[in-house]
Amino acid sequence: MVWIKILLLFLLSYPSISYSTELNEEEEMYFNFVDLNNDGVITYEEIEQSLNLLFQIIDLNQDNKISQNEIHELKHIIESLR
Repeated sequence: MVWIKILLLFLLSYPSISYSTELNEEEEMYFNFVDLNNDGVITYEEIEQSLNLLFQIIDLNQDNKISQNEIHELKHIIESLR
């Protein structure tokens, strides 16, 4: 769900991007996370790779499923980094 949130936050902020010459700090962070080769554009392949990477990070036991416990653990990690 976190990877979906990242993608949705970026996409939902897209209208503000089109009216602004610069990305805000949060938008730039999301953009840079998905722009894996740092060429200033995001391709479909980069989105797929980013989602796969996020899924692997969240799926702690590597069973190709994300449980509520894994989401809870991820939230705990993110909160501890703030």
